[in-house]
Amino acid sequence: MDFFLNTAWVIAALPLAVSALIAMFAGVLRDRAWIPGTIGMLITFLWSVGVLAAVIAQPSAAGDVMFNTVPAWKASFHWADFGPYEMHMGFQVDNLTALMLPMITLVSFAVQLYSSAYMHGDKRIPRFYSALNLFTMGMLVLVLADNLFLLLVAWEIMGLCSYLLIGHWYEQAWPRYGQIKAFLTTRVGDIGMMVGIFIVFFAARDLTWAGLAEKVPALVQDPAMAGLLALGAFLIFTGAIGKSAQFPLHTWLPDAMAGPTPGSAIIHAATMVAAGVYLVGRAFMIYGNVPAWVLAVVAFVGAFTSLFAASIATLRWDIKEVLAYSTISQLGYMIMAIGLGGWTSGNFHLLTHAFFKALLFLAAGSVIHAHHHNQLLHKMGGLRKKIPITFWTWMVGYAALAGVPGFSGFFSKDGLLADAWVWSNPAVPAWALKLPFIMALTTAFLTAYYMTRATYLAFFGQPRDAELYEQAHESPRAMTIPLVILAVPAALFGWLGTPLFHHFAPSADWMVFIQNFLHLPGLDHHVDFSTEVMITGMATAAGLLGIFLGWYMYAVVRPETRASWIARLKPVYTLIRNKYYVDEFYDLVAIRTTQAVSRAVNWFDINVVDGLVNLTGTISVYASEAAAWFDKHVVDALVTMWADIARGLGAFFRRLSTGYVQQYMFTFLVMLVASVVLVQVIR
Repeated sequence: MDFFLNTAWVIAALPLAVSALIAMFAGVLRDRAWIPGTIGMLITFLWSVGVLAAVIAQPSAAGDVMFNTVPAWKASFHWADFGPYEMHMGFQVDNLTALMLPMITLVSFAVQLYSSAYMHGDKRIPRFYSALNLFTMGMLVLVLADNLFLLLVAWEIMGLCSYLLIGHWYEQAWPRYGQIKAFLTTRVGDIGMMVGIFIVFFAARDLTWAGLAEKVPALVQDPAMAGLLALGAFLIFTGAIGKSAQFPLHTWLPDAMAGPTPGSAIIHAATMVAAGVYLVGRAFMIYGNVPAWVLAVVAFVGAFTSLFAASIATLRWDIKEVLAYSTISQLGYMIMAIGLGGWTSGNFHLLTHAFFKALLFLAAGSVIHAHHHNQLLHKMGGLRKKIPITFWTWMVGYAALAGVPGFSGFFSKDGLLADAWVWSNPAVPAWALKLPFIMALTTAFLTAYYMTRATYLAFFGQPRDAELYEQAHESPRAMTIPLVILAVPAALFGWLGTPLFHHFAPSADWMVFIQNFLHLPGLDHHVDFSTEVMITGMATAAGLLGIFLGWYMYAVVRPETRASWIARLKPVYTLIRNKYYVDEFYDLVAIRTTQAVSRAVNWFDINVVDGLVNLTGTISVYASEAAAWFDKHVVDALVTMWADIARGLGAFFRRLSTGYVQQYMFTFLVMLVASVVLVQVIR
């Protein structure tokens, strides 16, 4: 197993090589581009499993699974010097990395195998697979990076690849709009992130995780330095807000649905959006030591985003858009948990969510494929009979996301709710300490509701479009096999972190594997058994209530009755249906204001700047013409006058130069007489 651990760099190198190979031989591979992509990612996944097994096999000094803060493997080299300061670049594998690697590679493998059928016939398949592998490589480098700078490099690689994947069908208007919106919106957060990194480097003169873990606790003893690092940490968090689509930079993610559904699955499950959560968790040696207000901001941004996005998802009609807002909401859960100090539960939910959300996106793609590219829920219905494999795998993802007991999302969600219940922060008033828990519990209810609504509208009831229903068919095996593969961890992975159930089986240490494996010293949140039971009971009740309400509203209540209720609550319905007008606000404040300012600047440029330039040019032309006239008619005239005089004199004297001595003597005599006469006259 040590072989895999000591060669962990292969996990990042192989997808890069495959991406380059597909790009170079695109004309040869064409529709077969999925073969090197899928095989390469399968090898990468198996290598990642070997790395995880090697890390698990390495005991700590206490004989237990080693703490996450101690890398099991590290390789770095001297990269650059900035004055007296050295910069090192390298990879490391610790417990968090060891768990992230198999998750990323398994999801990417499933997506690439799935895409072999979903993207069949597309004219840019090699481009898609090359971008997909480069995207995966970016996320793998991000989790392997042993420093903040290399993480930033991988961060921007993913930003480029998301642009390429979202705009895969760039000849269409919506993908072009979606790719530009995603790129520009995330750049807003990235600018803050880069400034934050500069501040952290200025304060600590180090960007490696090990160096920051050593230096930051000492630096924050100085109040001025603590304030500076707090500002740096907050600005780094703005990068996570953009990448993980947190309020107010969340608007790009729903429009990213314009890309191919497999691309959406990997962007919104295992890579790009997860990167922001990973960043805050990985940089916790900063967040855990700076003034408490920073983590309070992180917690409330996440809690608000989770509730905000969940409420919007309740009224979406596009099946992918429901999942997009669900992703925003669940990312808010993770951000909230880490802000609460629930480092373990936040990362645990990151892992479980990756599996069941990737499953749901791919299942949604299978529904769309079966329904002749229709994505609207109100045109579906009764599809469980037509596409049984897609239906049952969707139900696994649905149960996990809705928090049905026994499925992975149930366990990870309860963990972060427990952290919210016991949260304390000196920067937060006592009355506000329970607000994250209340918002998270409400989100659990809304999540169960909107997922039940989407599930019923798609798979149950009577078909709402008979023609589409009759033509519906199950997807090919290349699409259903990845669904079955992802359904396994979506259903079972959560059982590795079940502290409540562990009370009934104390010898089953595998039930608290996650709590032991992803443990940070000093972040132990003790929750007694009775409190665990109470929290689990409330979360389960909220989820079951949401499921019941979703079923009742669409299986029992008649459409005309729902329409009458909507009419009574028209202002609220309109507000939520229009996504709280955030896009319209940005359109007014950012886009139209920018356009108005641009038009004003353009007018000023044309009528003032260009006017002055043109006036100066005109004056210069007239002045040049006057100078040319004066030069020609005055200066040149004076010059040519003397030339004419000289020429005339020359012509006159040339006539006198005949060569005859007699003429010269006569001329001399005449000149002598004339001189004598002139002298006499003058006297």
